[in-house]
Amino acid sequence: MKVQHEILFALLAGERLTVQKAFRLFHTTELRKIVSRLRRRGYDIRSERKSTETEDGRVVTFNEYFLCATQQTA
Repeated sequence: MKVQHEILFALLAGERLTVQKAFRLFHTTELRKIVSRLRRRGYDIRSERKSTETEDGRVVTFNEYFLCATQQTA
């Protein structure tokens, strides 16, 4: 649960998180599961589909999670 609180505080501070960023910052691969739990608790966490090109030319897509702007100030 400690990681869930750290992720919530990061989102409340306006941080945008990806699975890879959550792994680097919080040492968890469970971002999707944590976001799902926080949504069930009433947090308006949105996701935006992003894509980037790797060094070898492959295009990868991923979700970037963020808290709705109206909830960040609450």
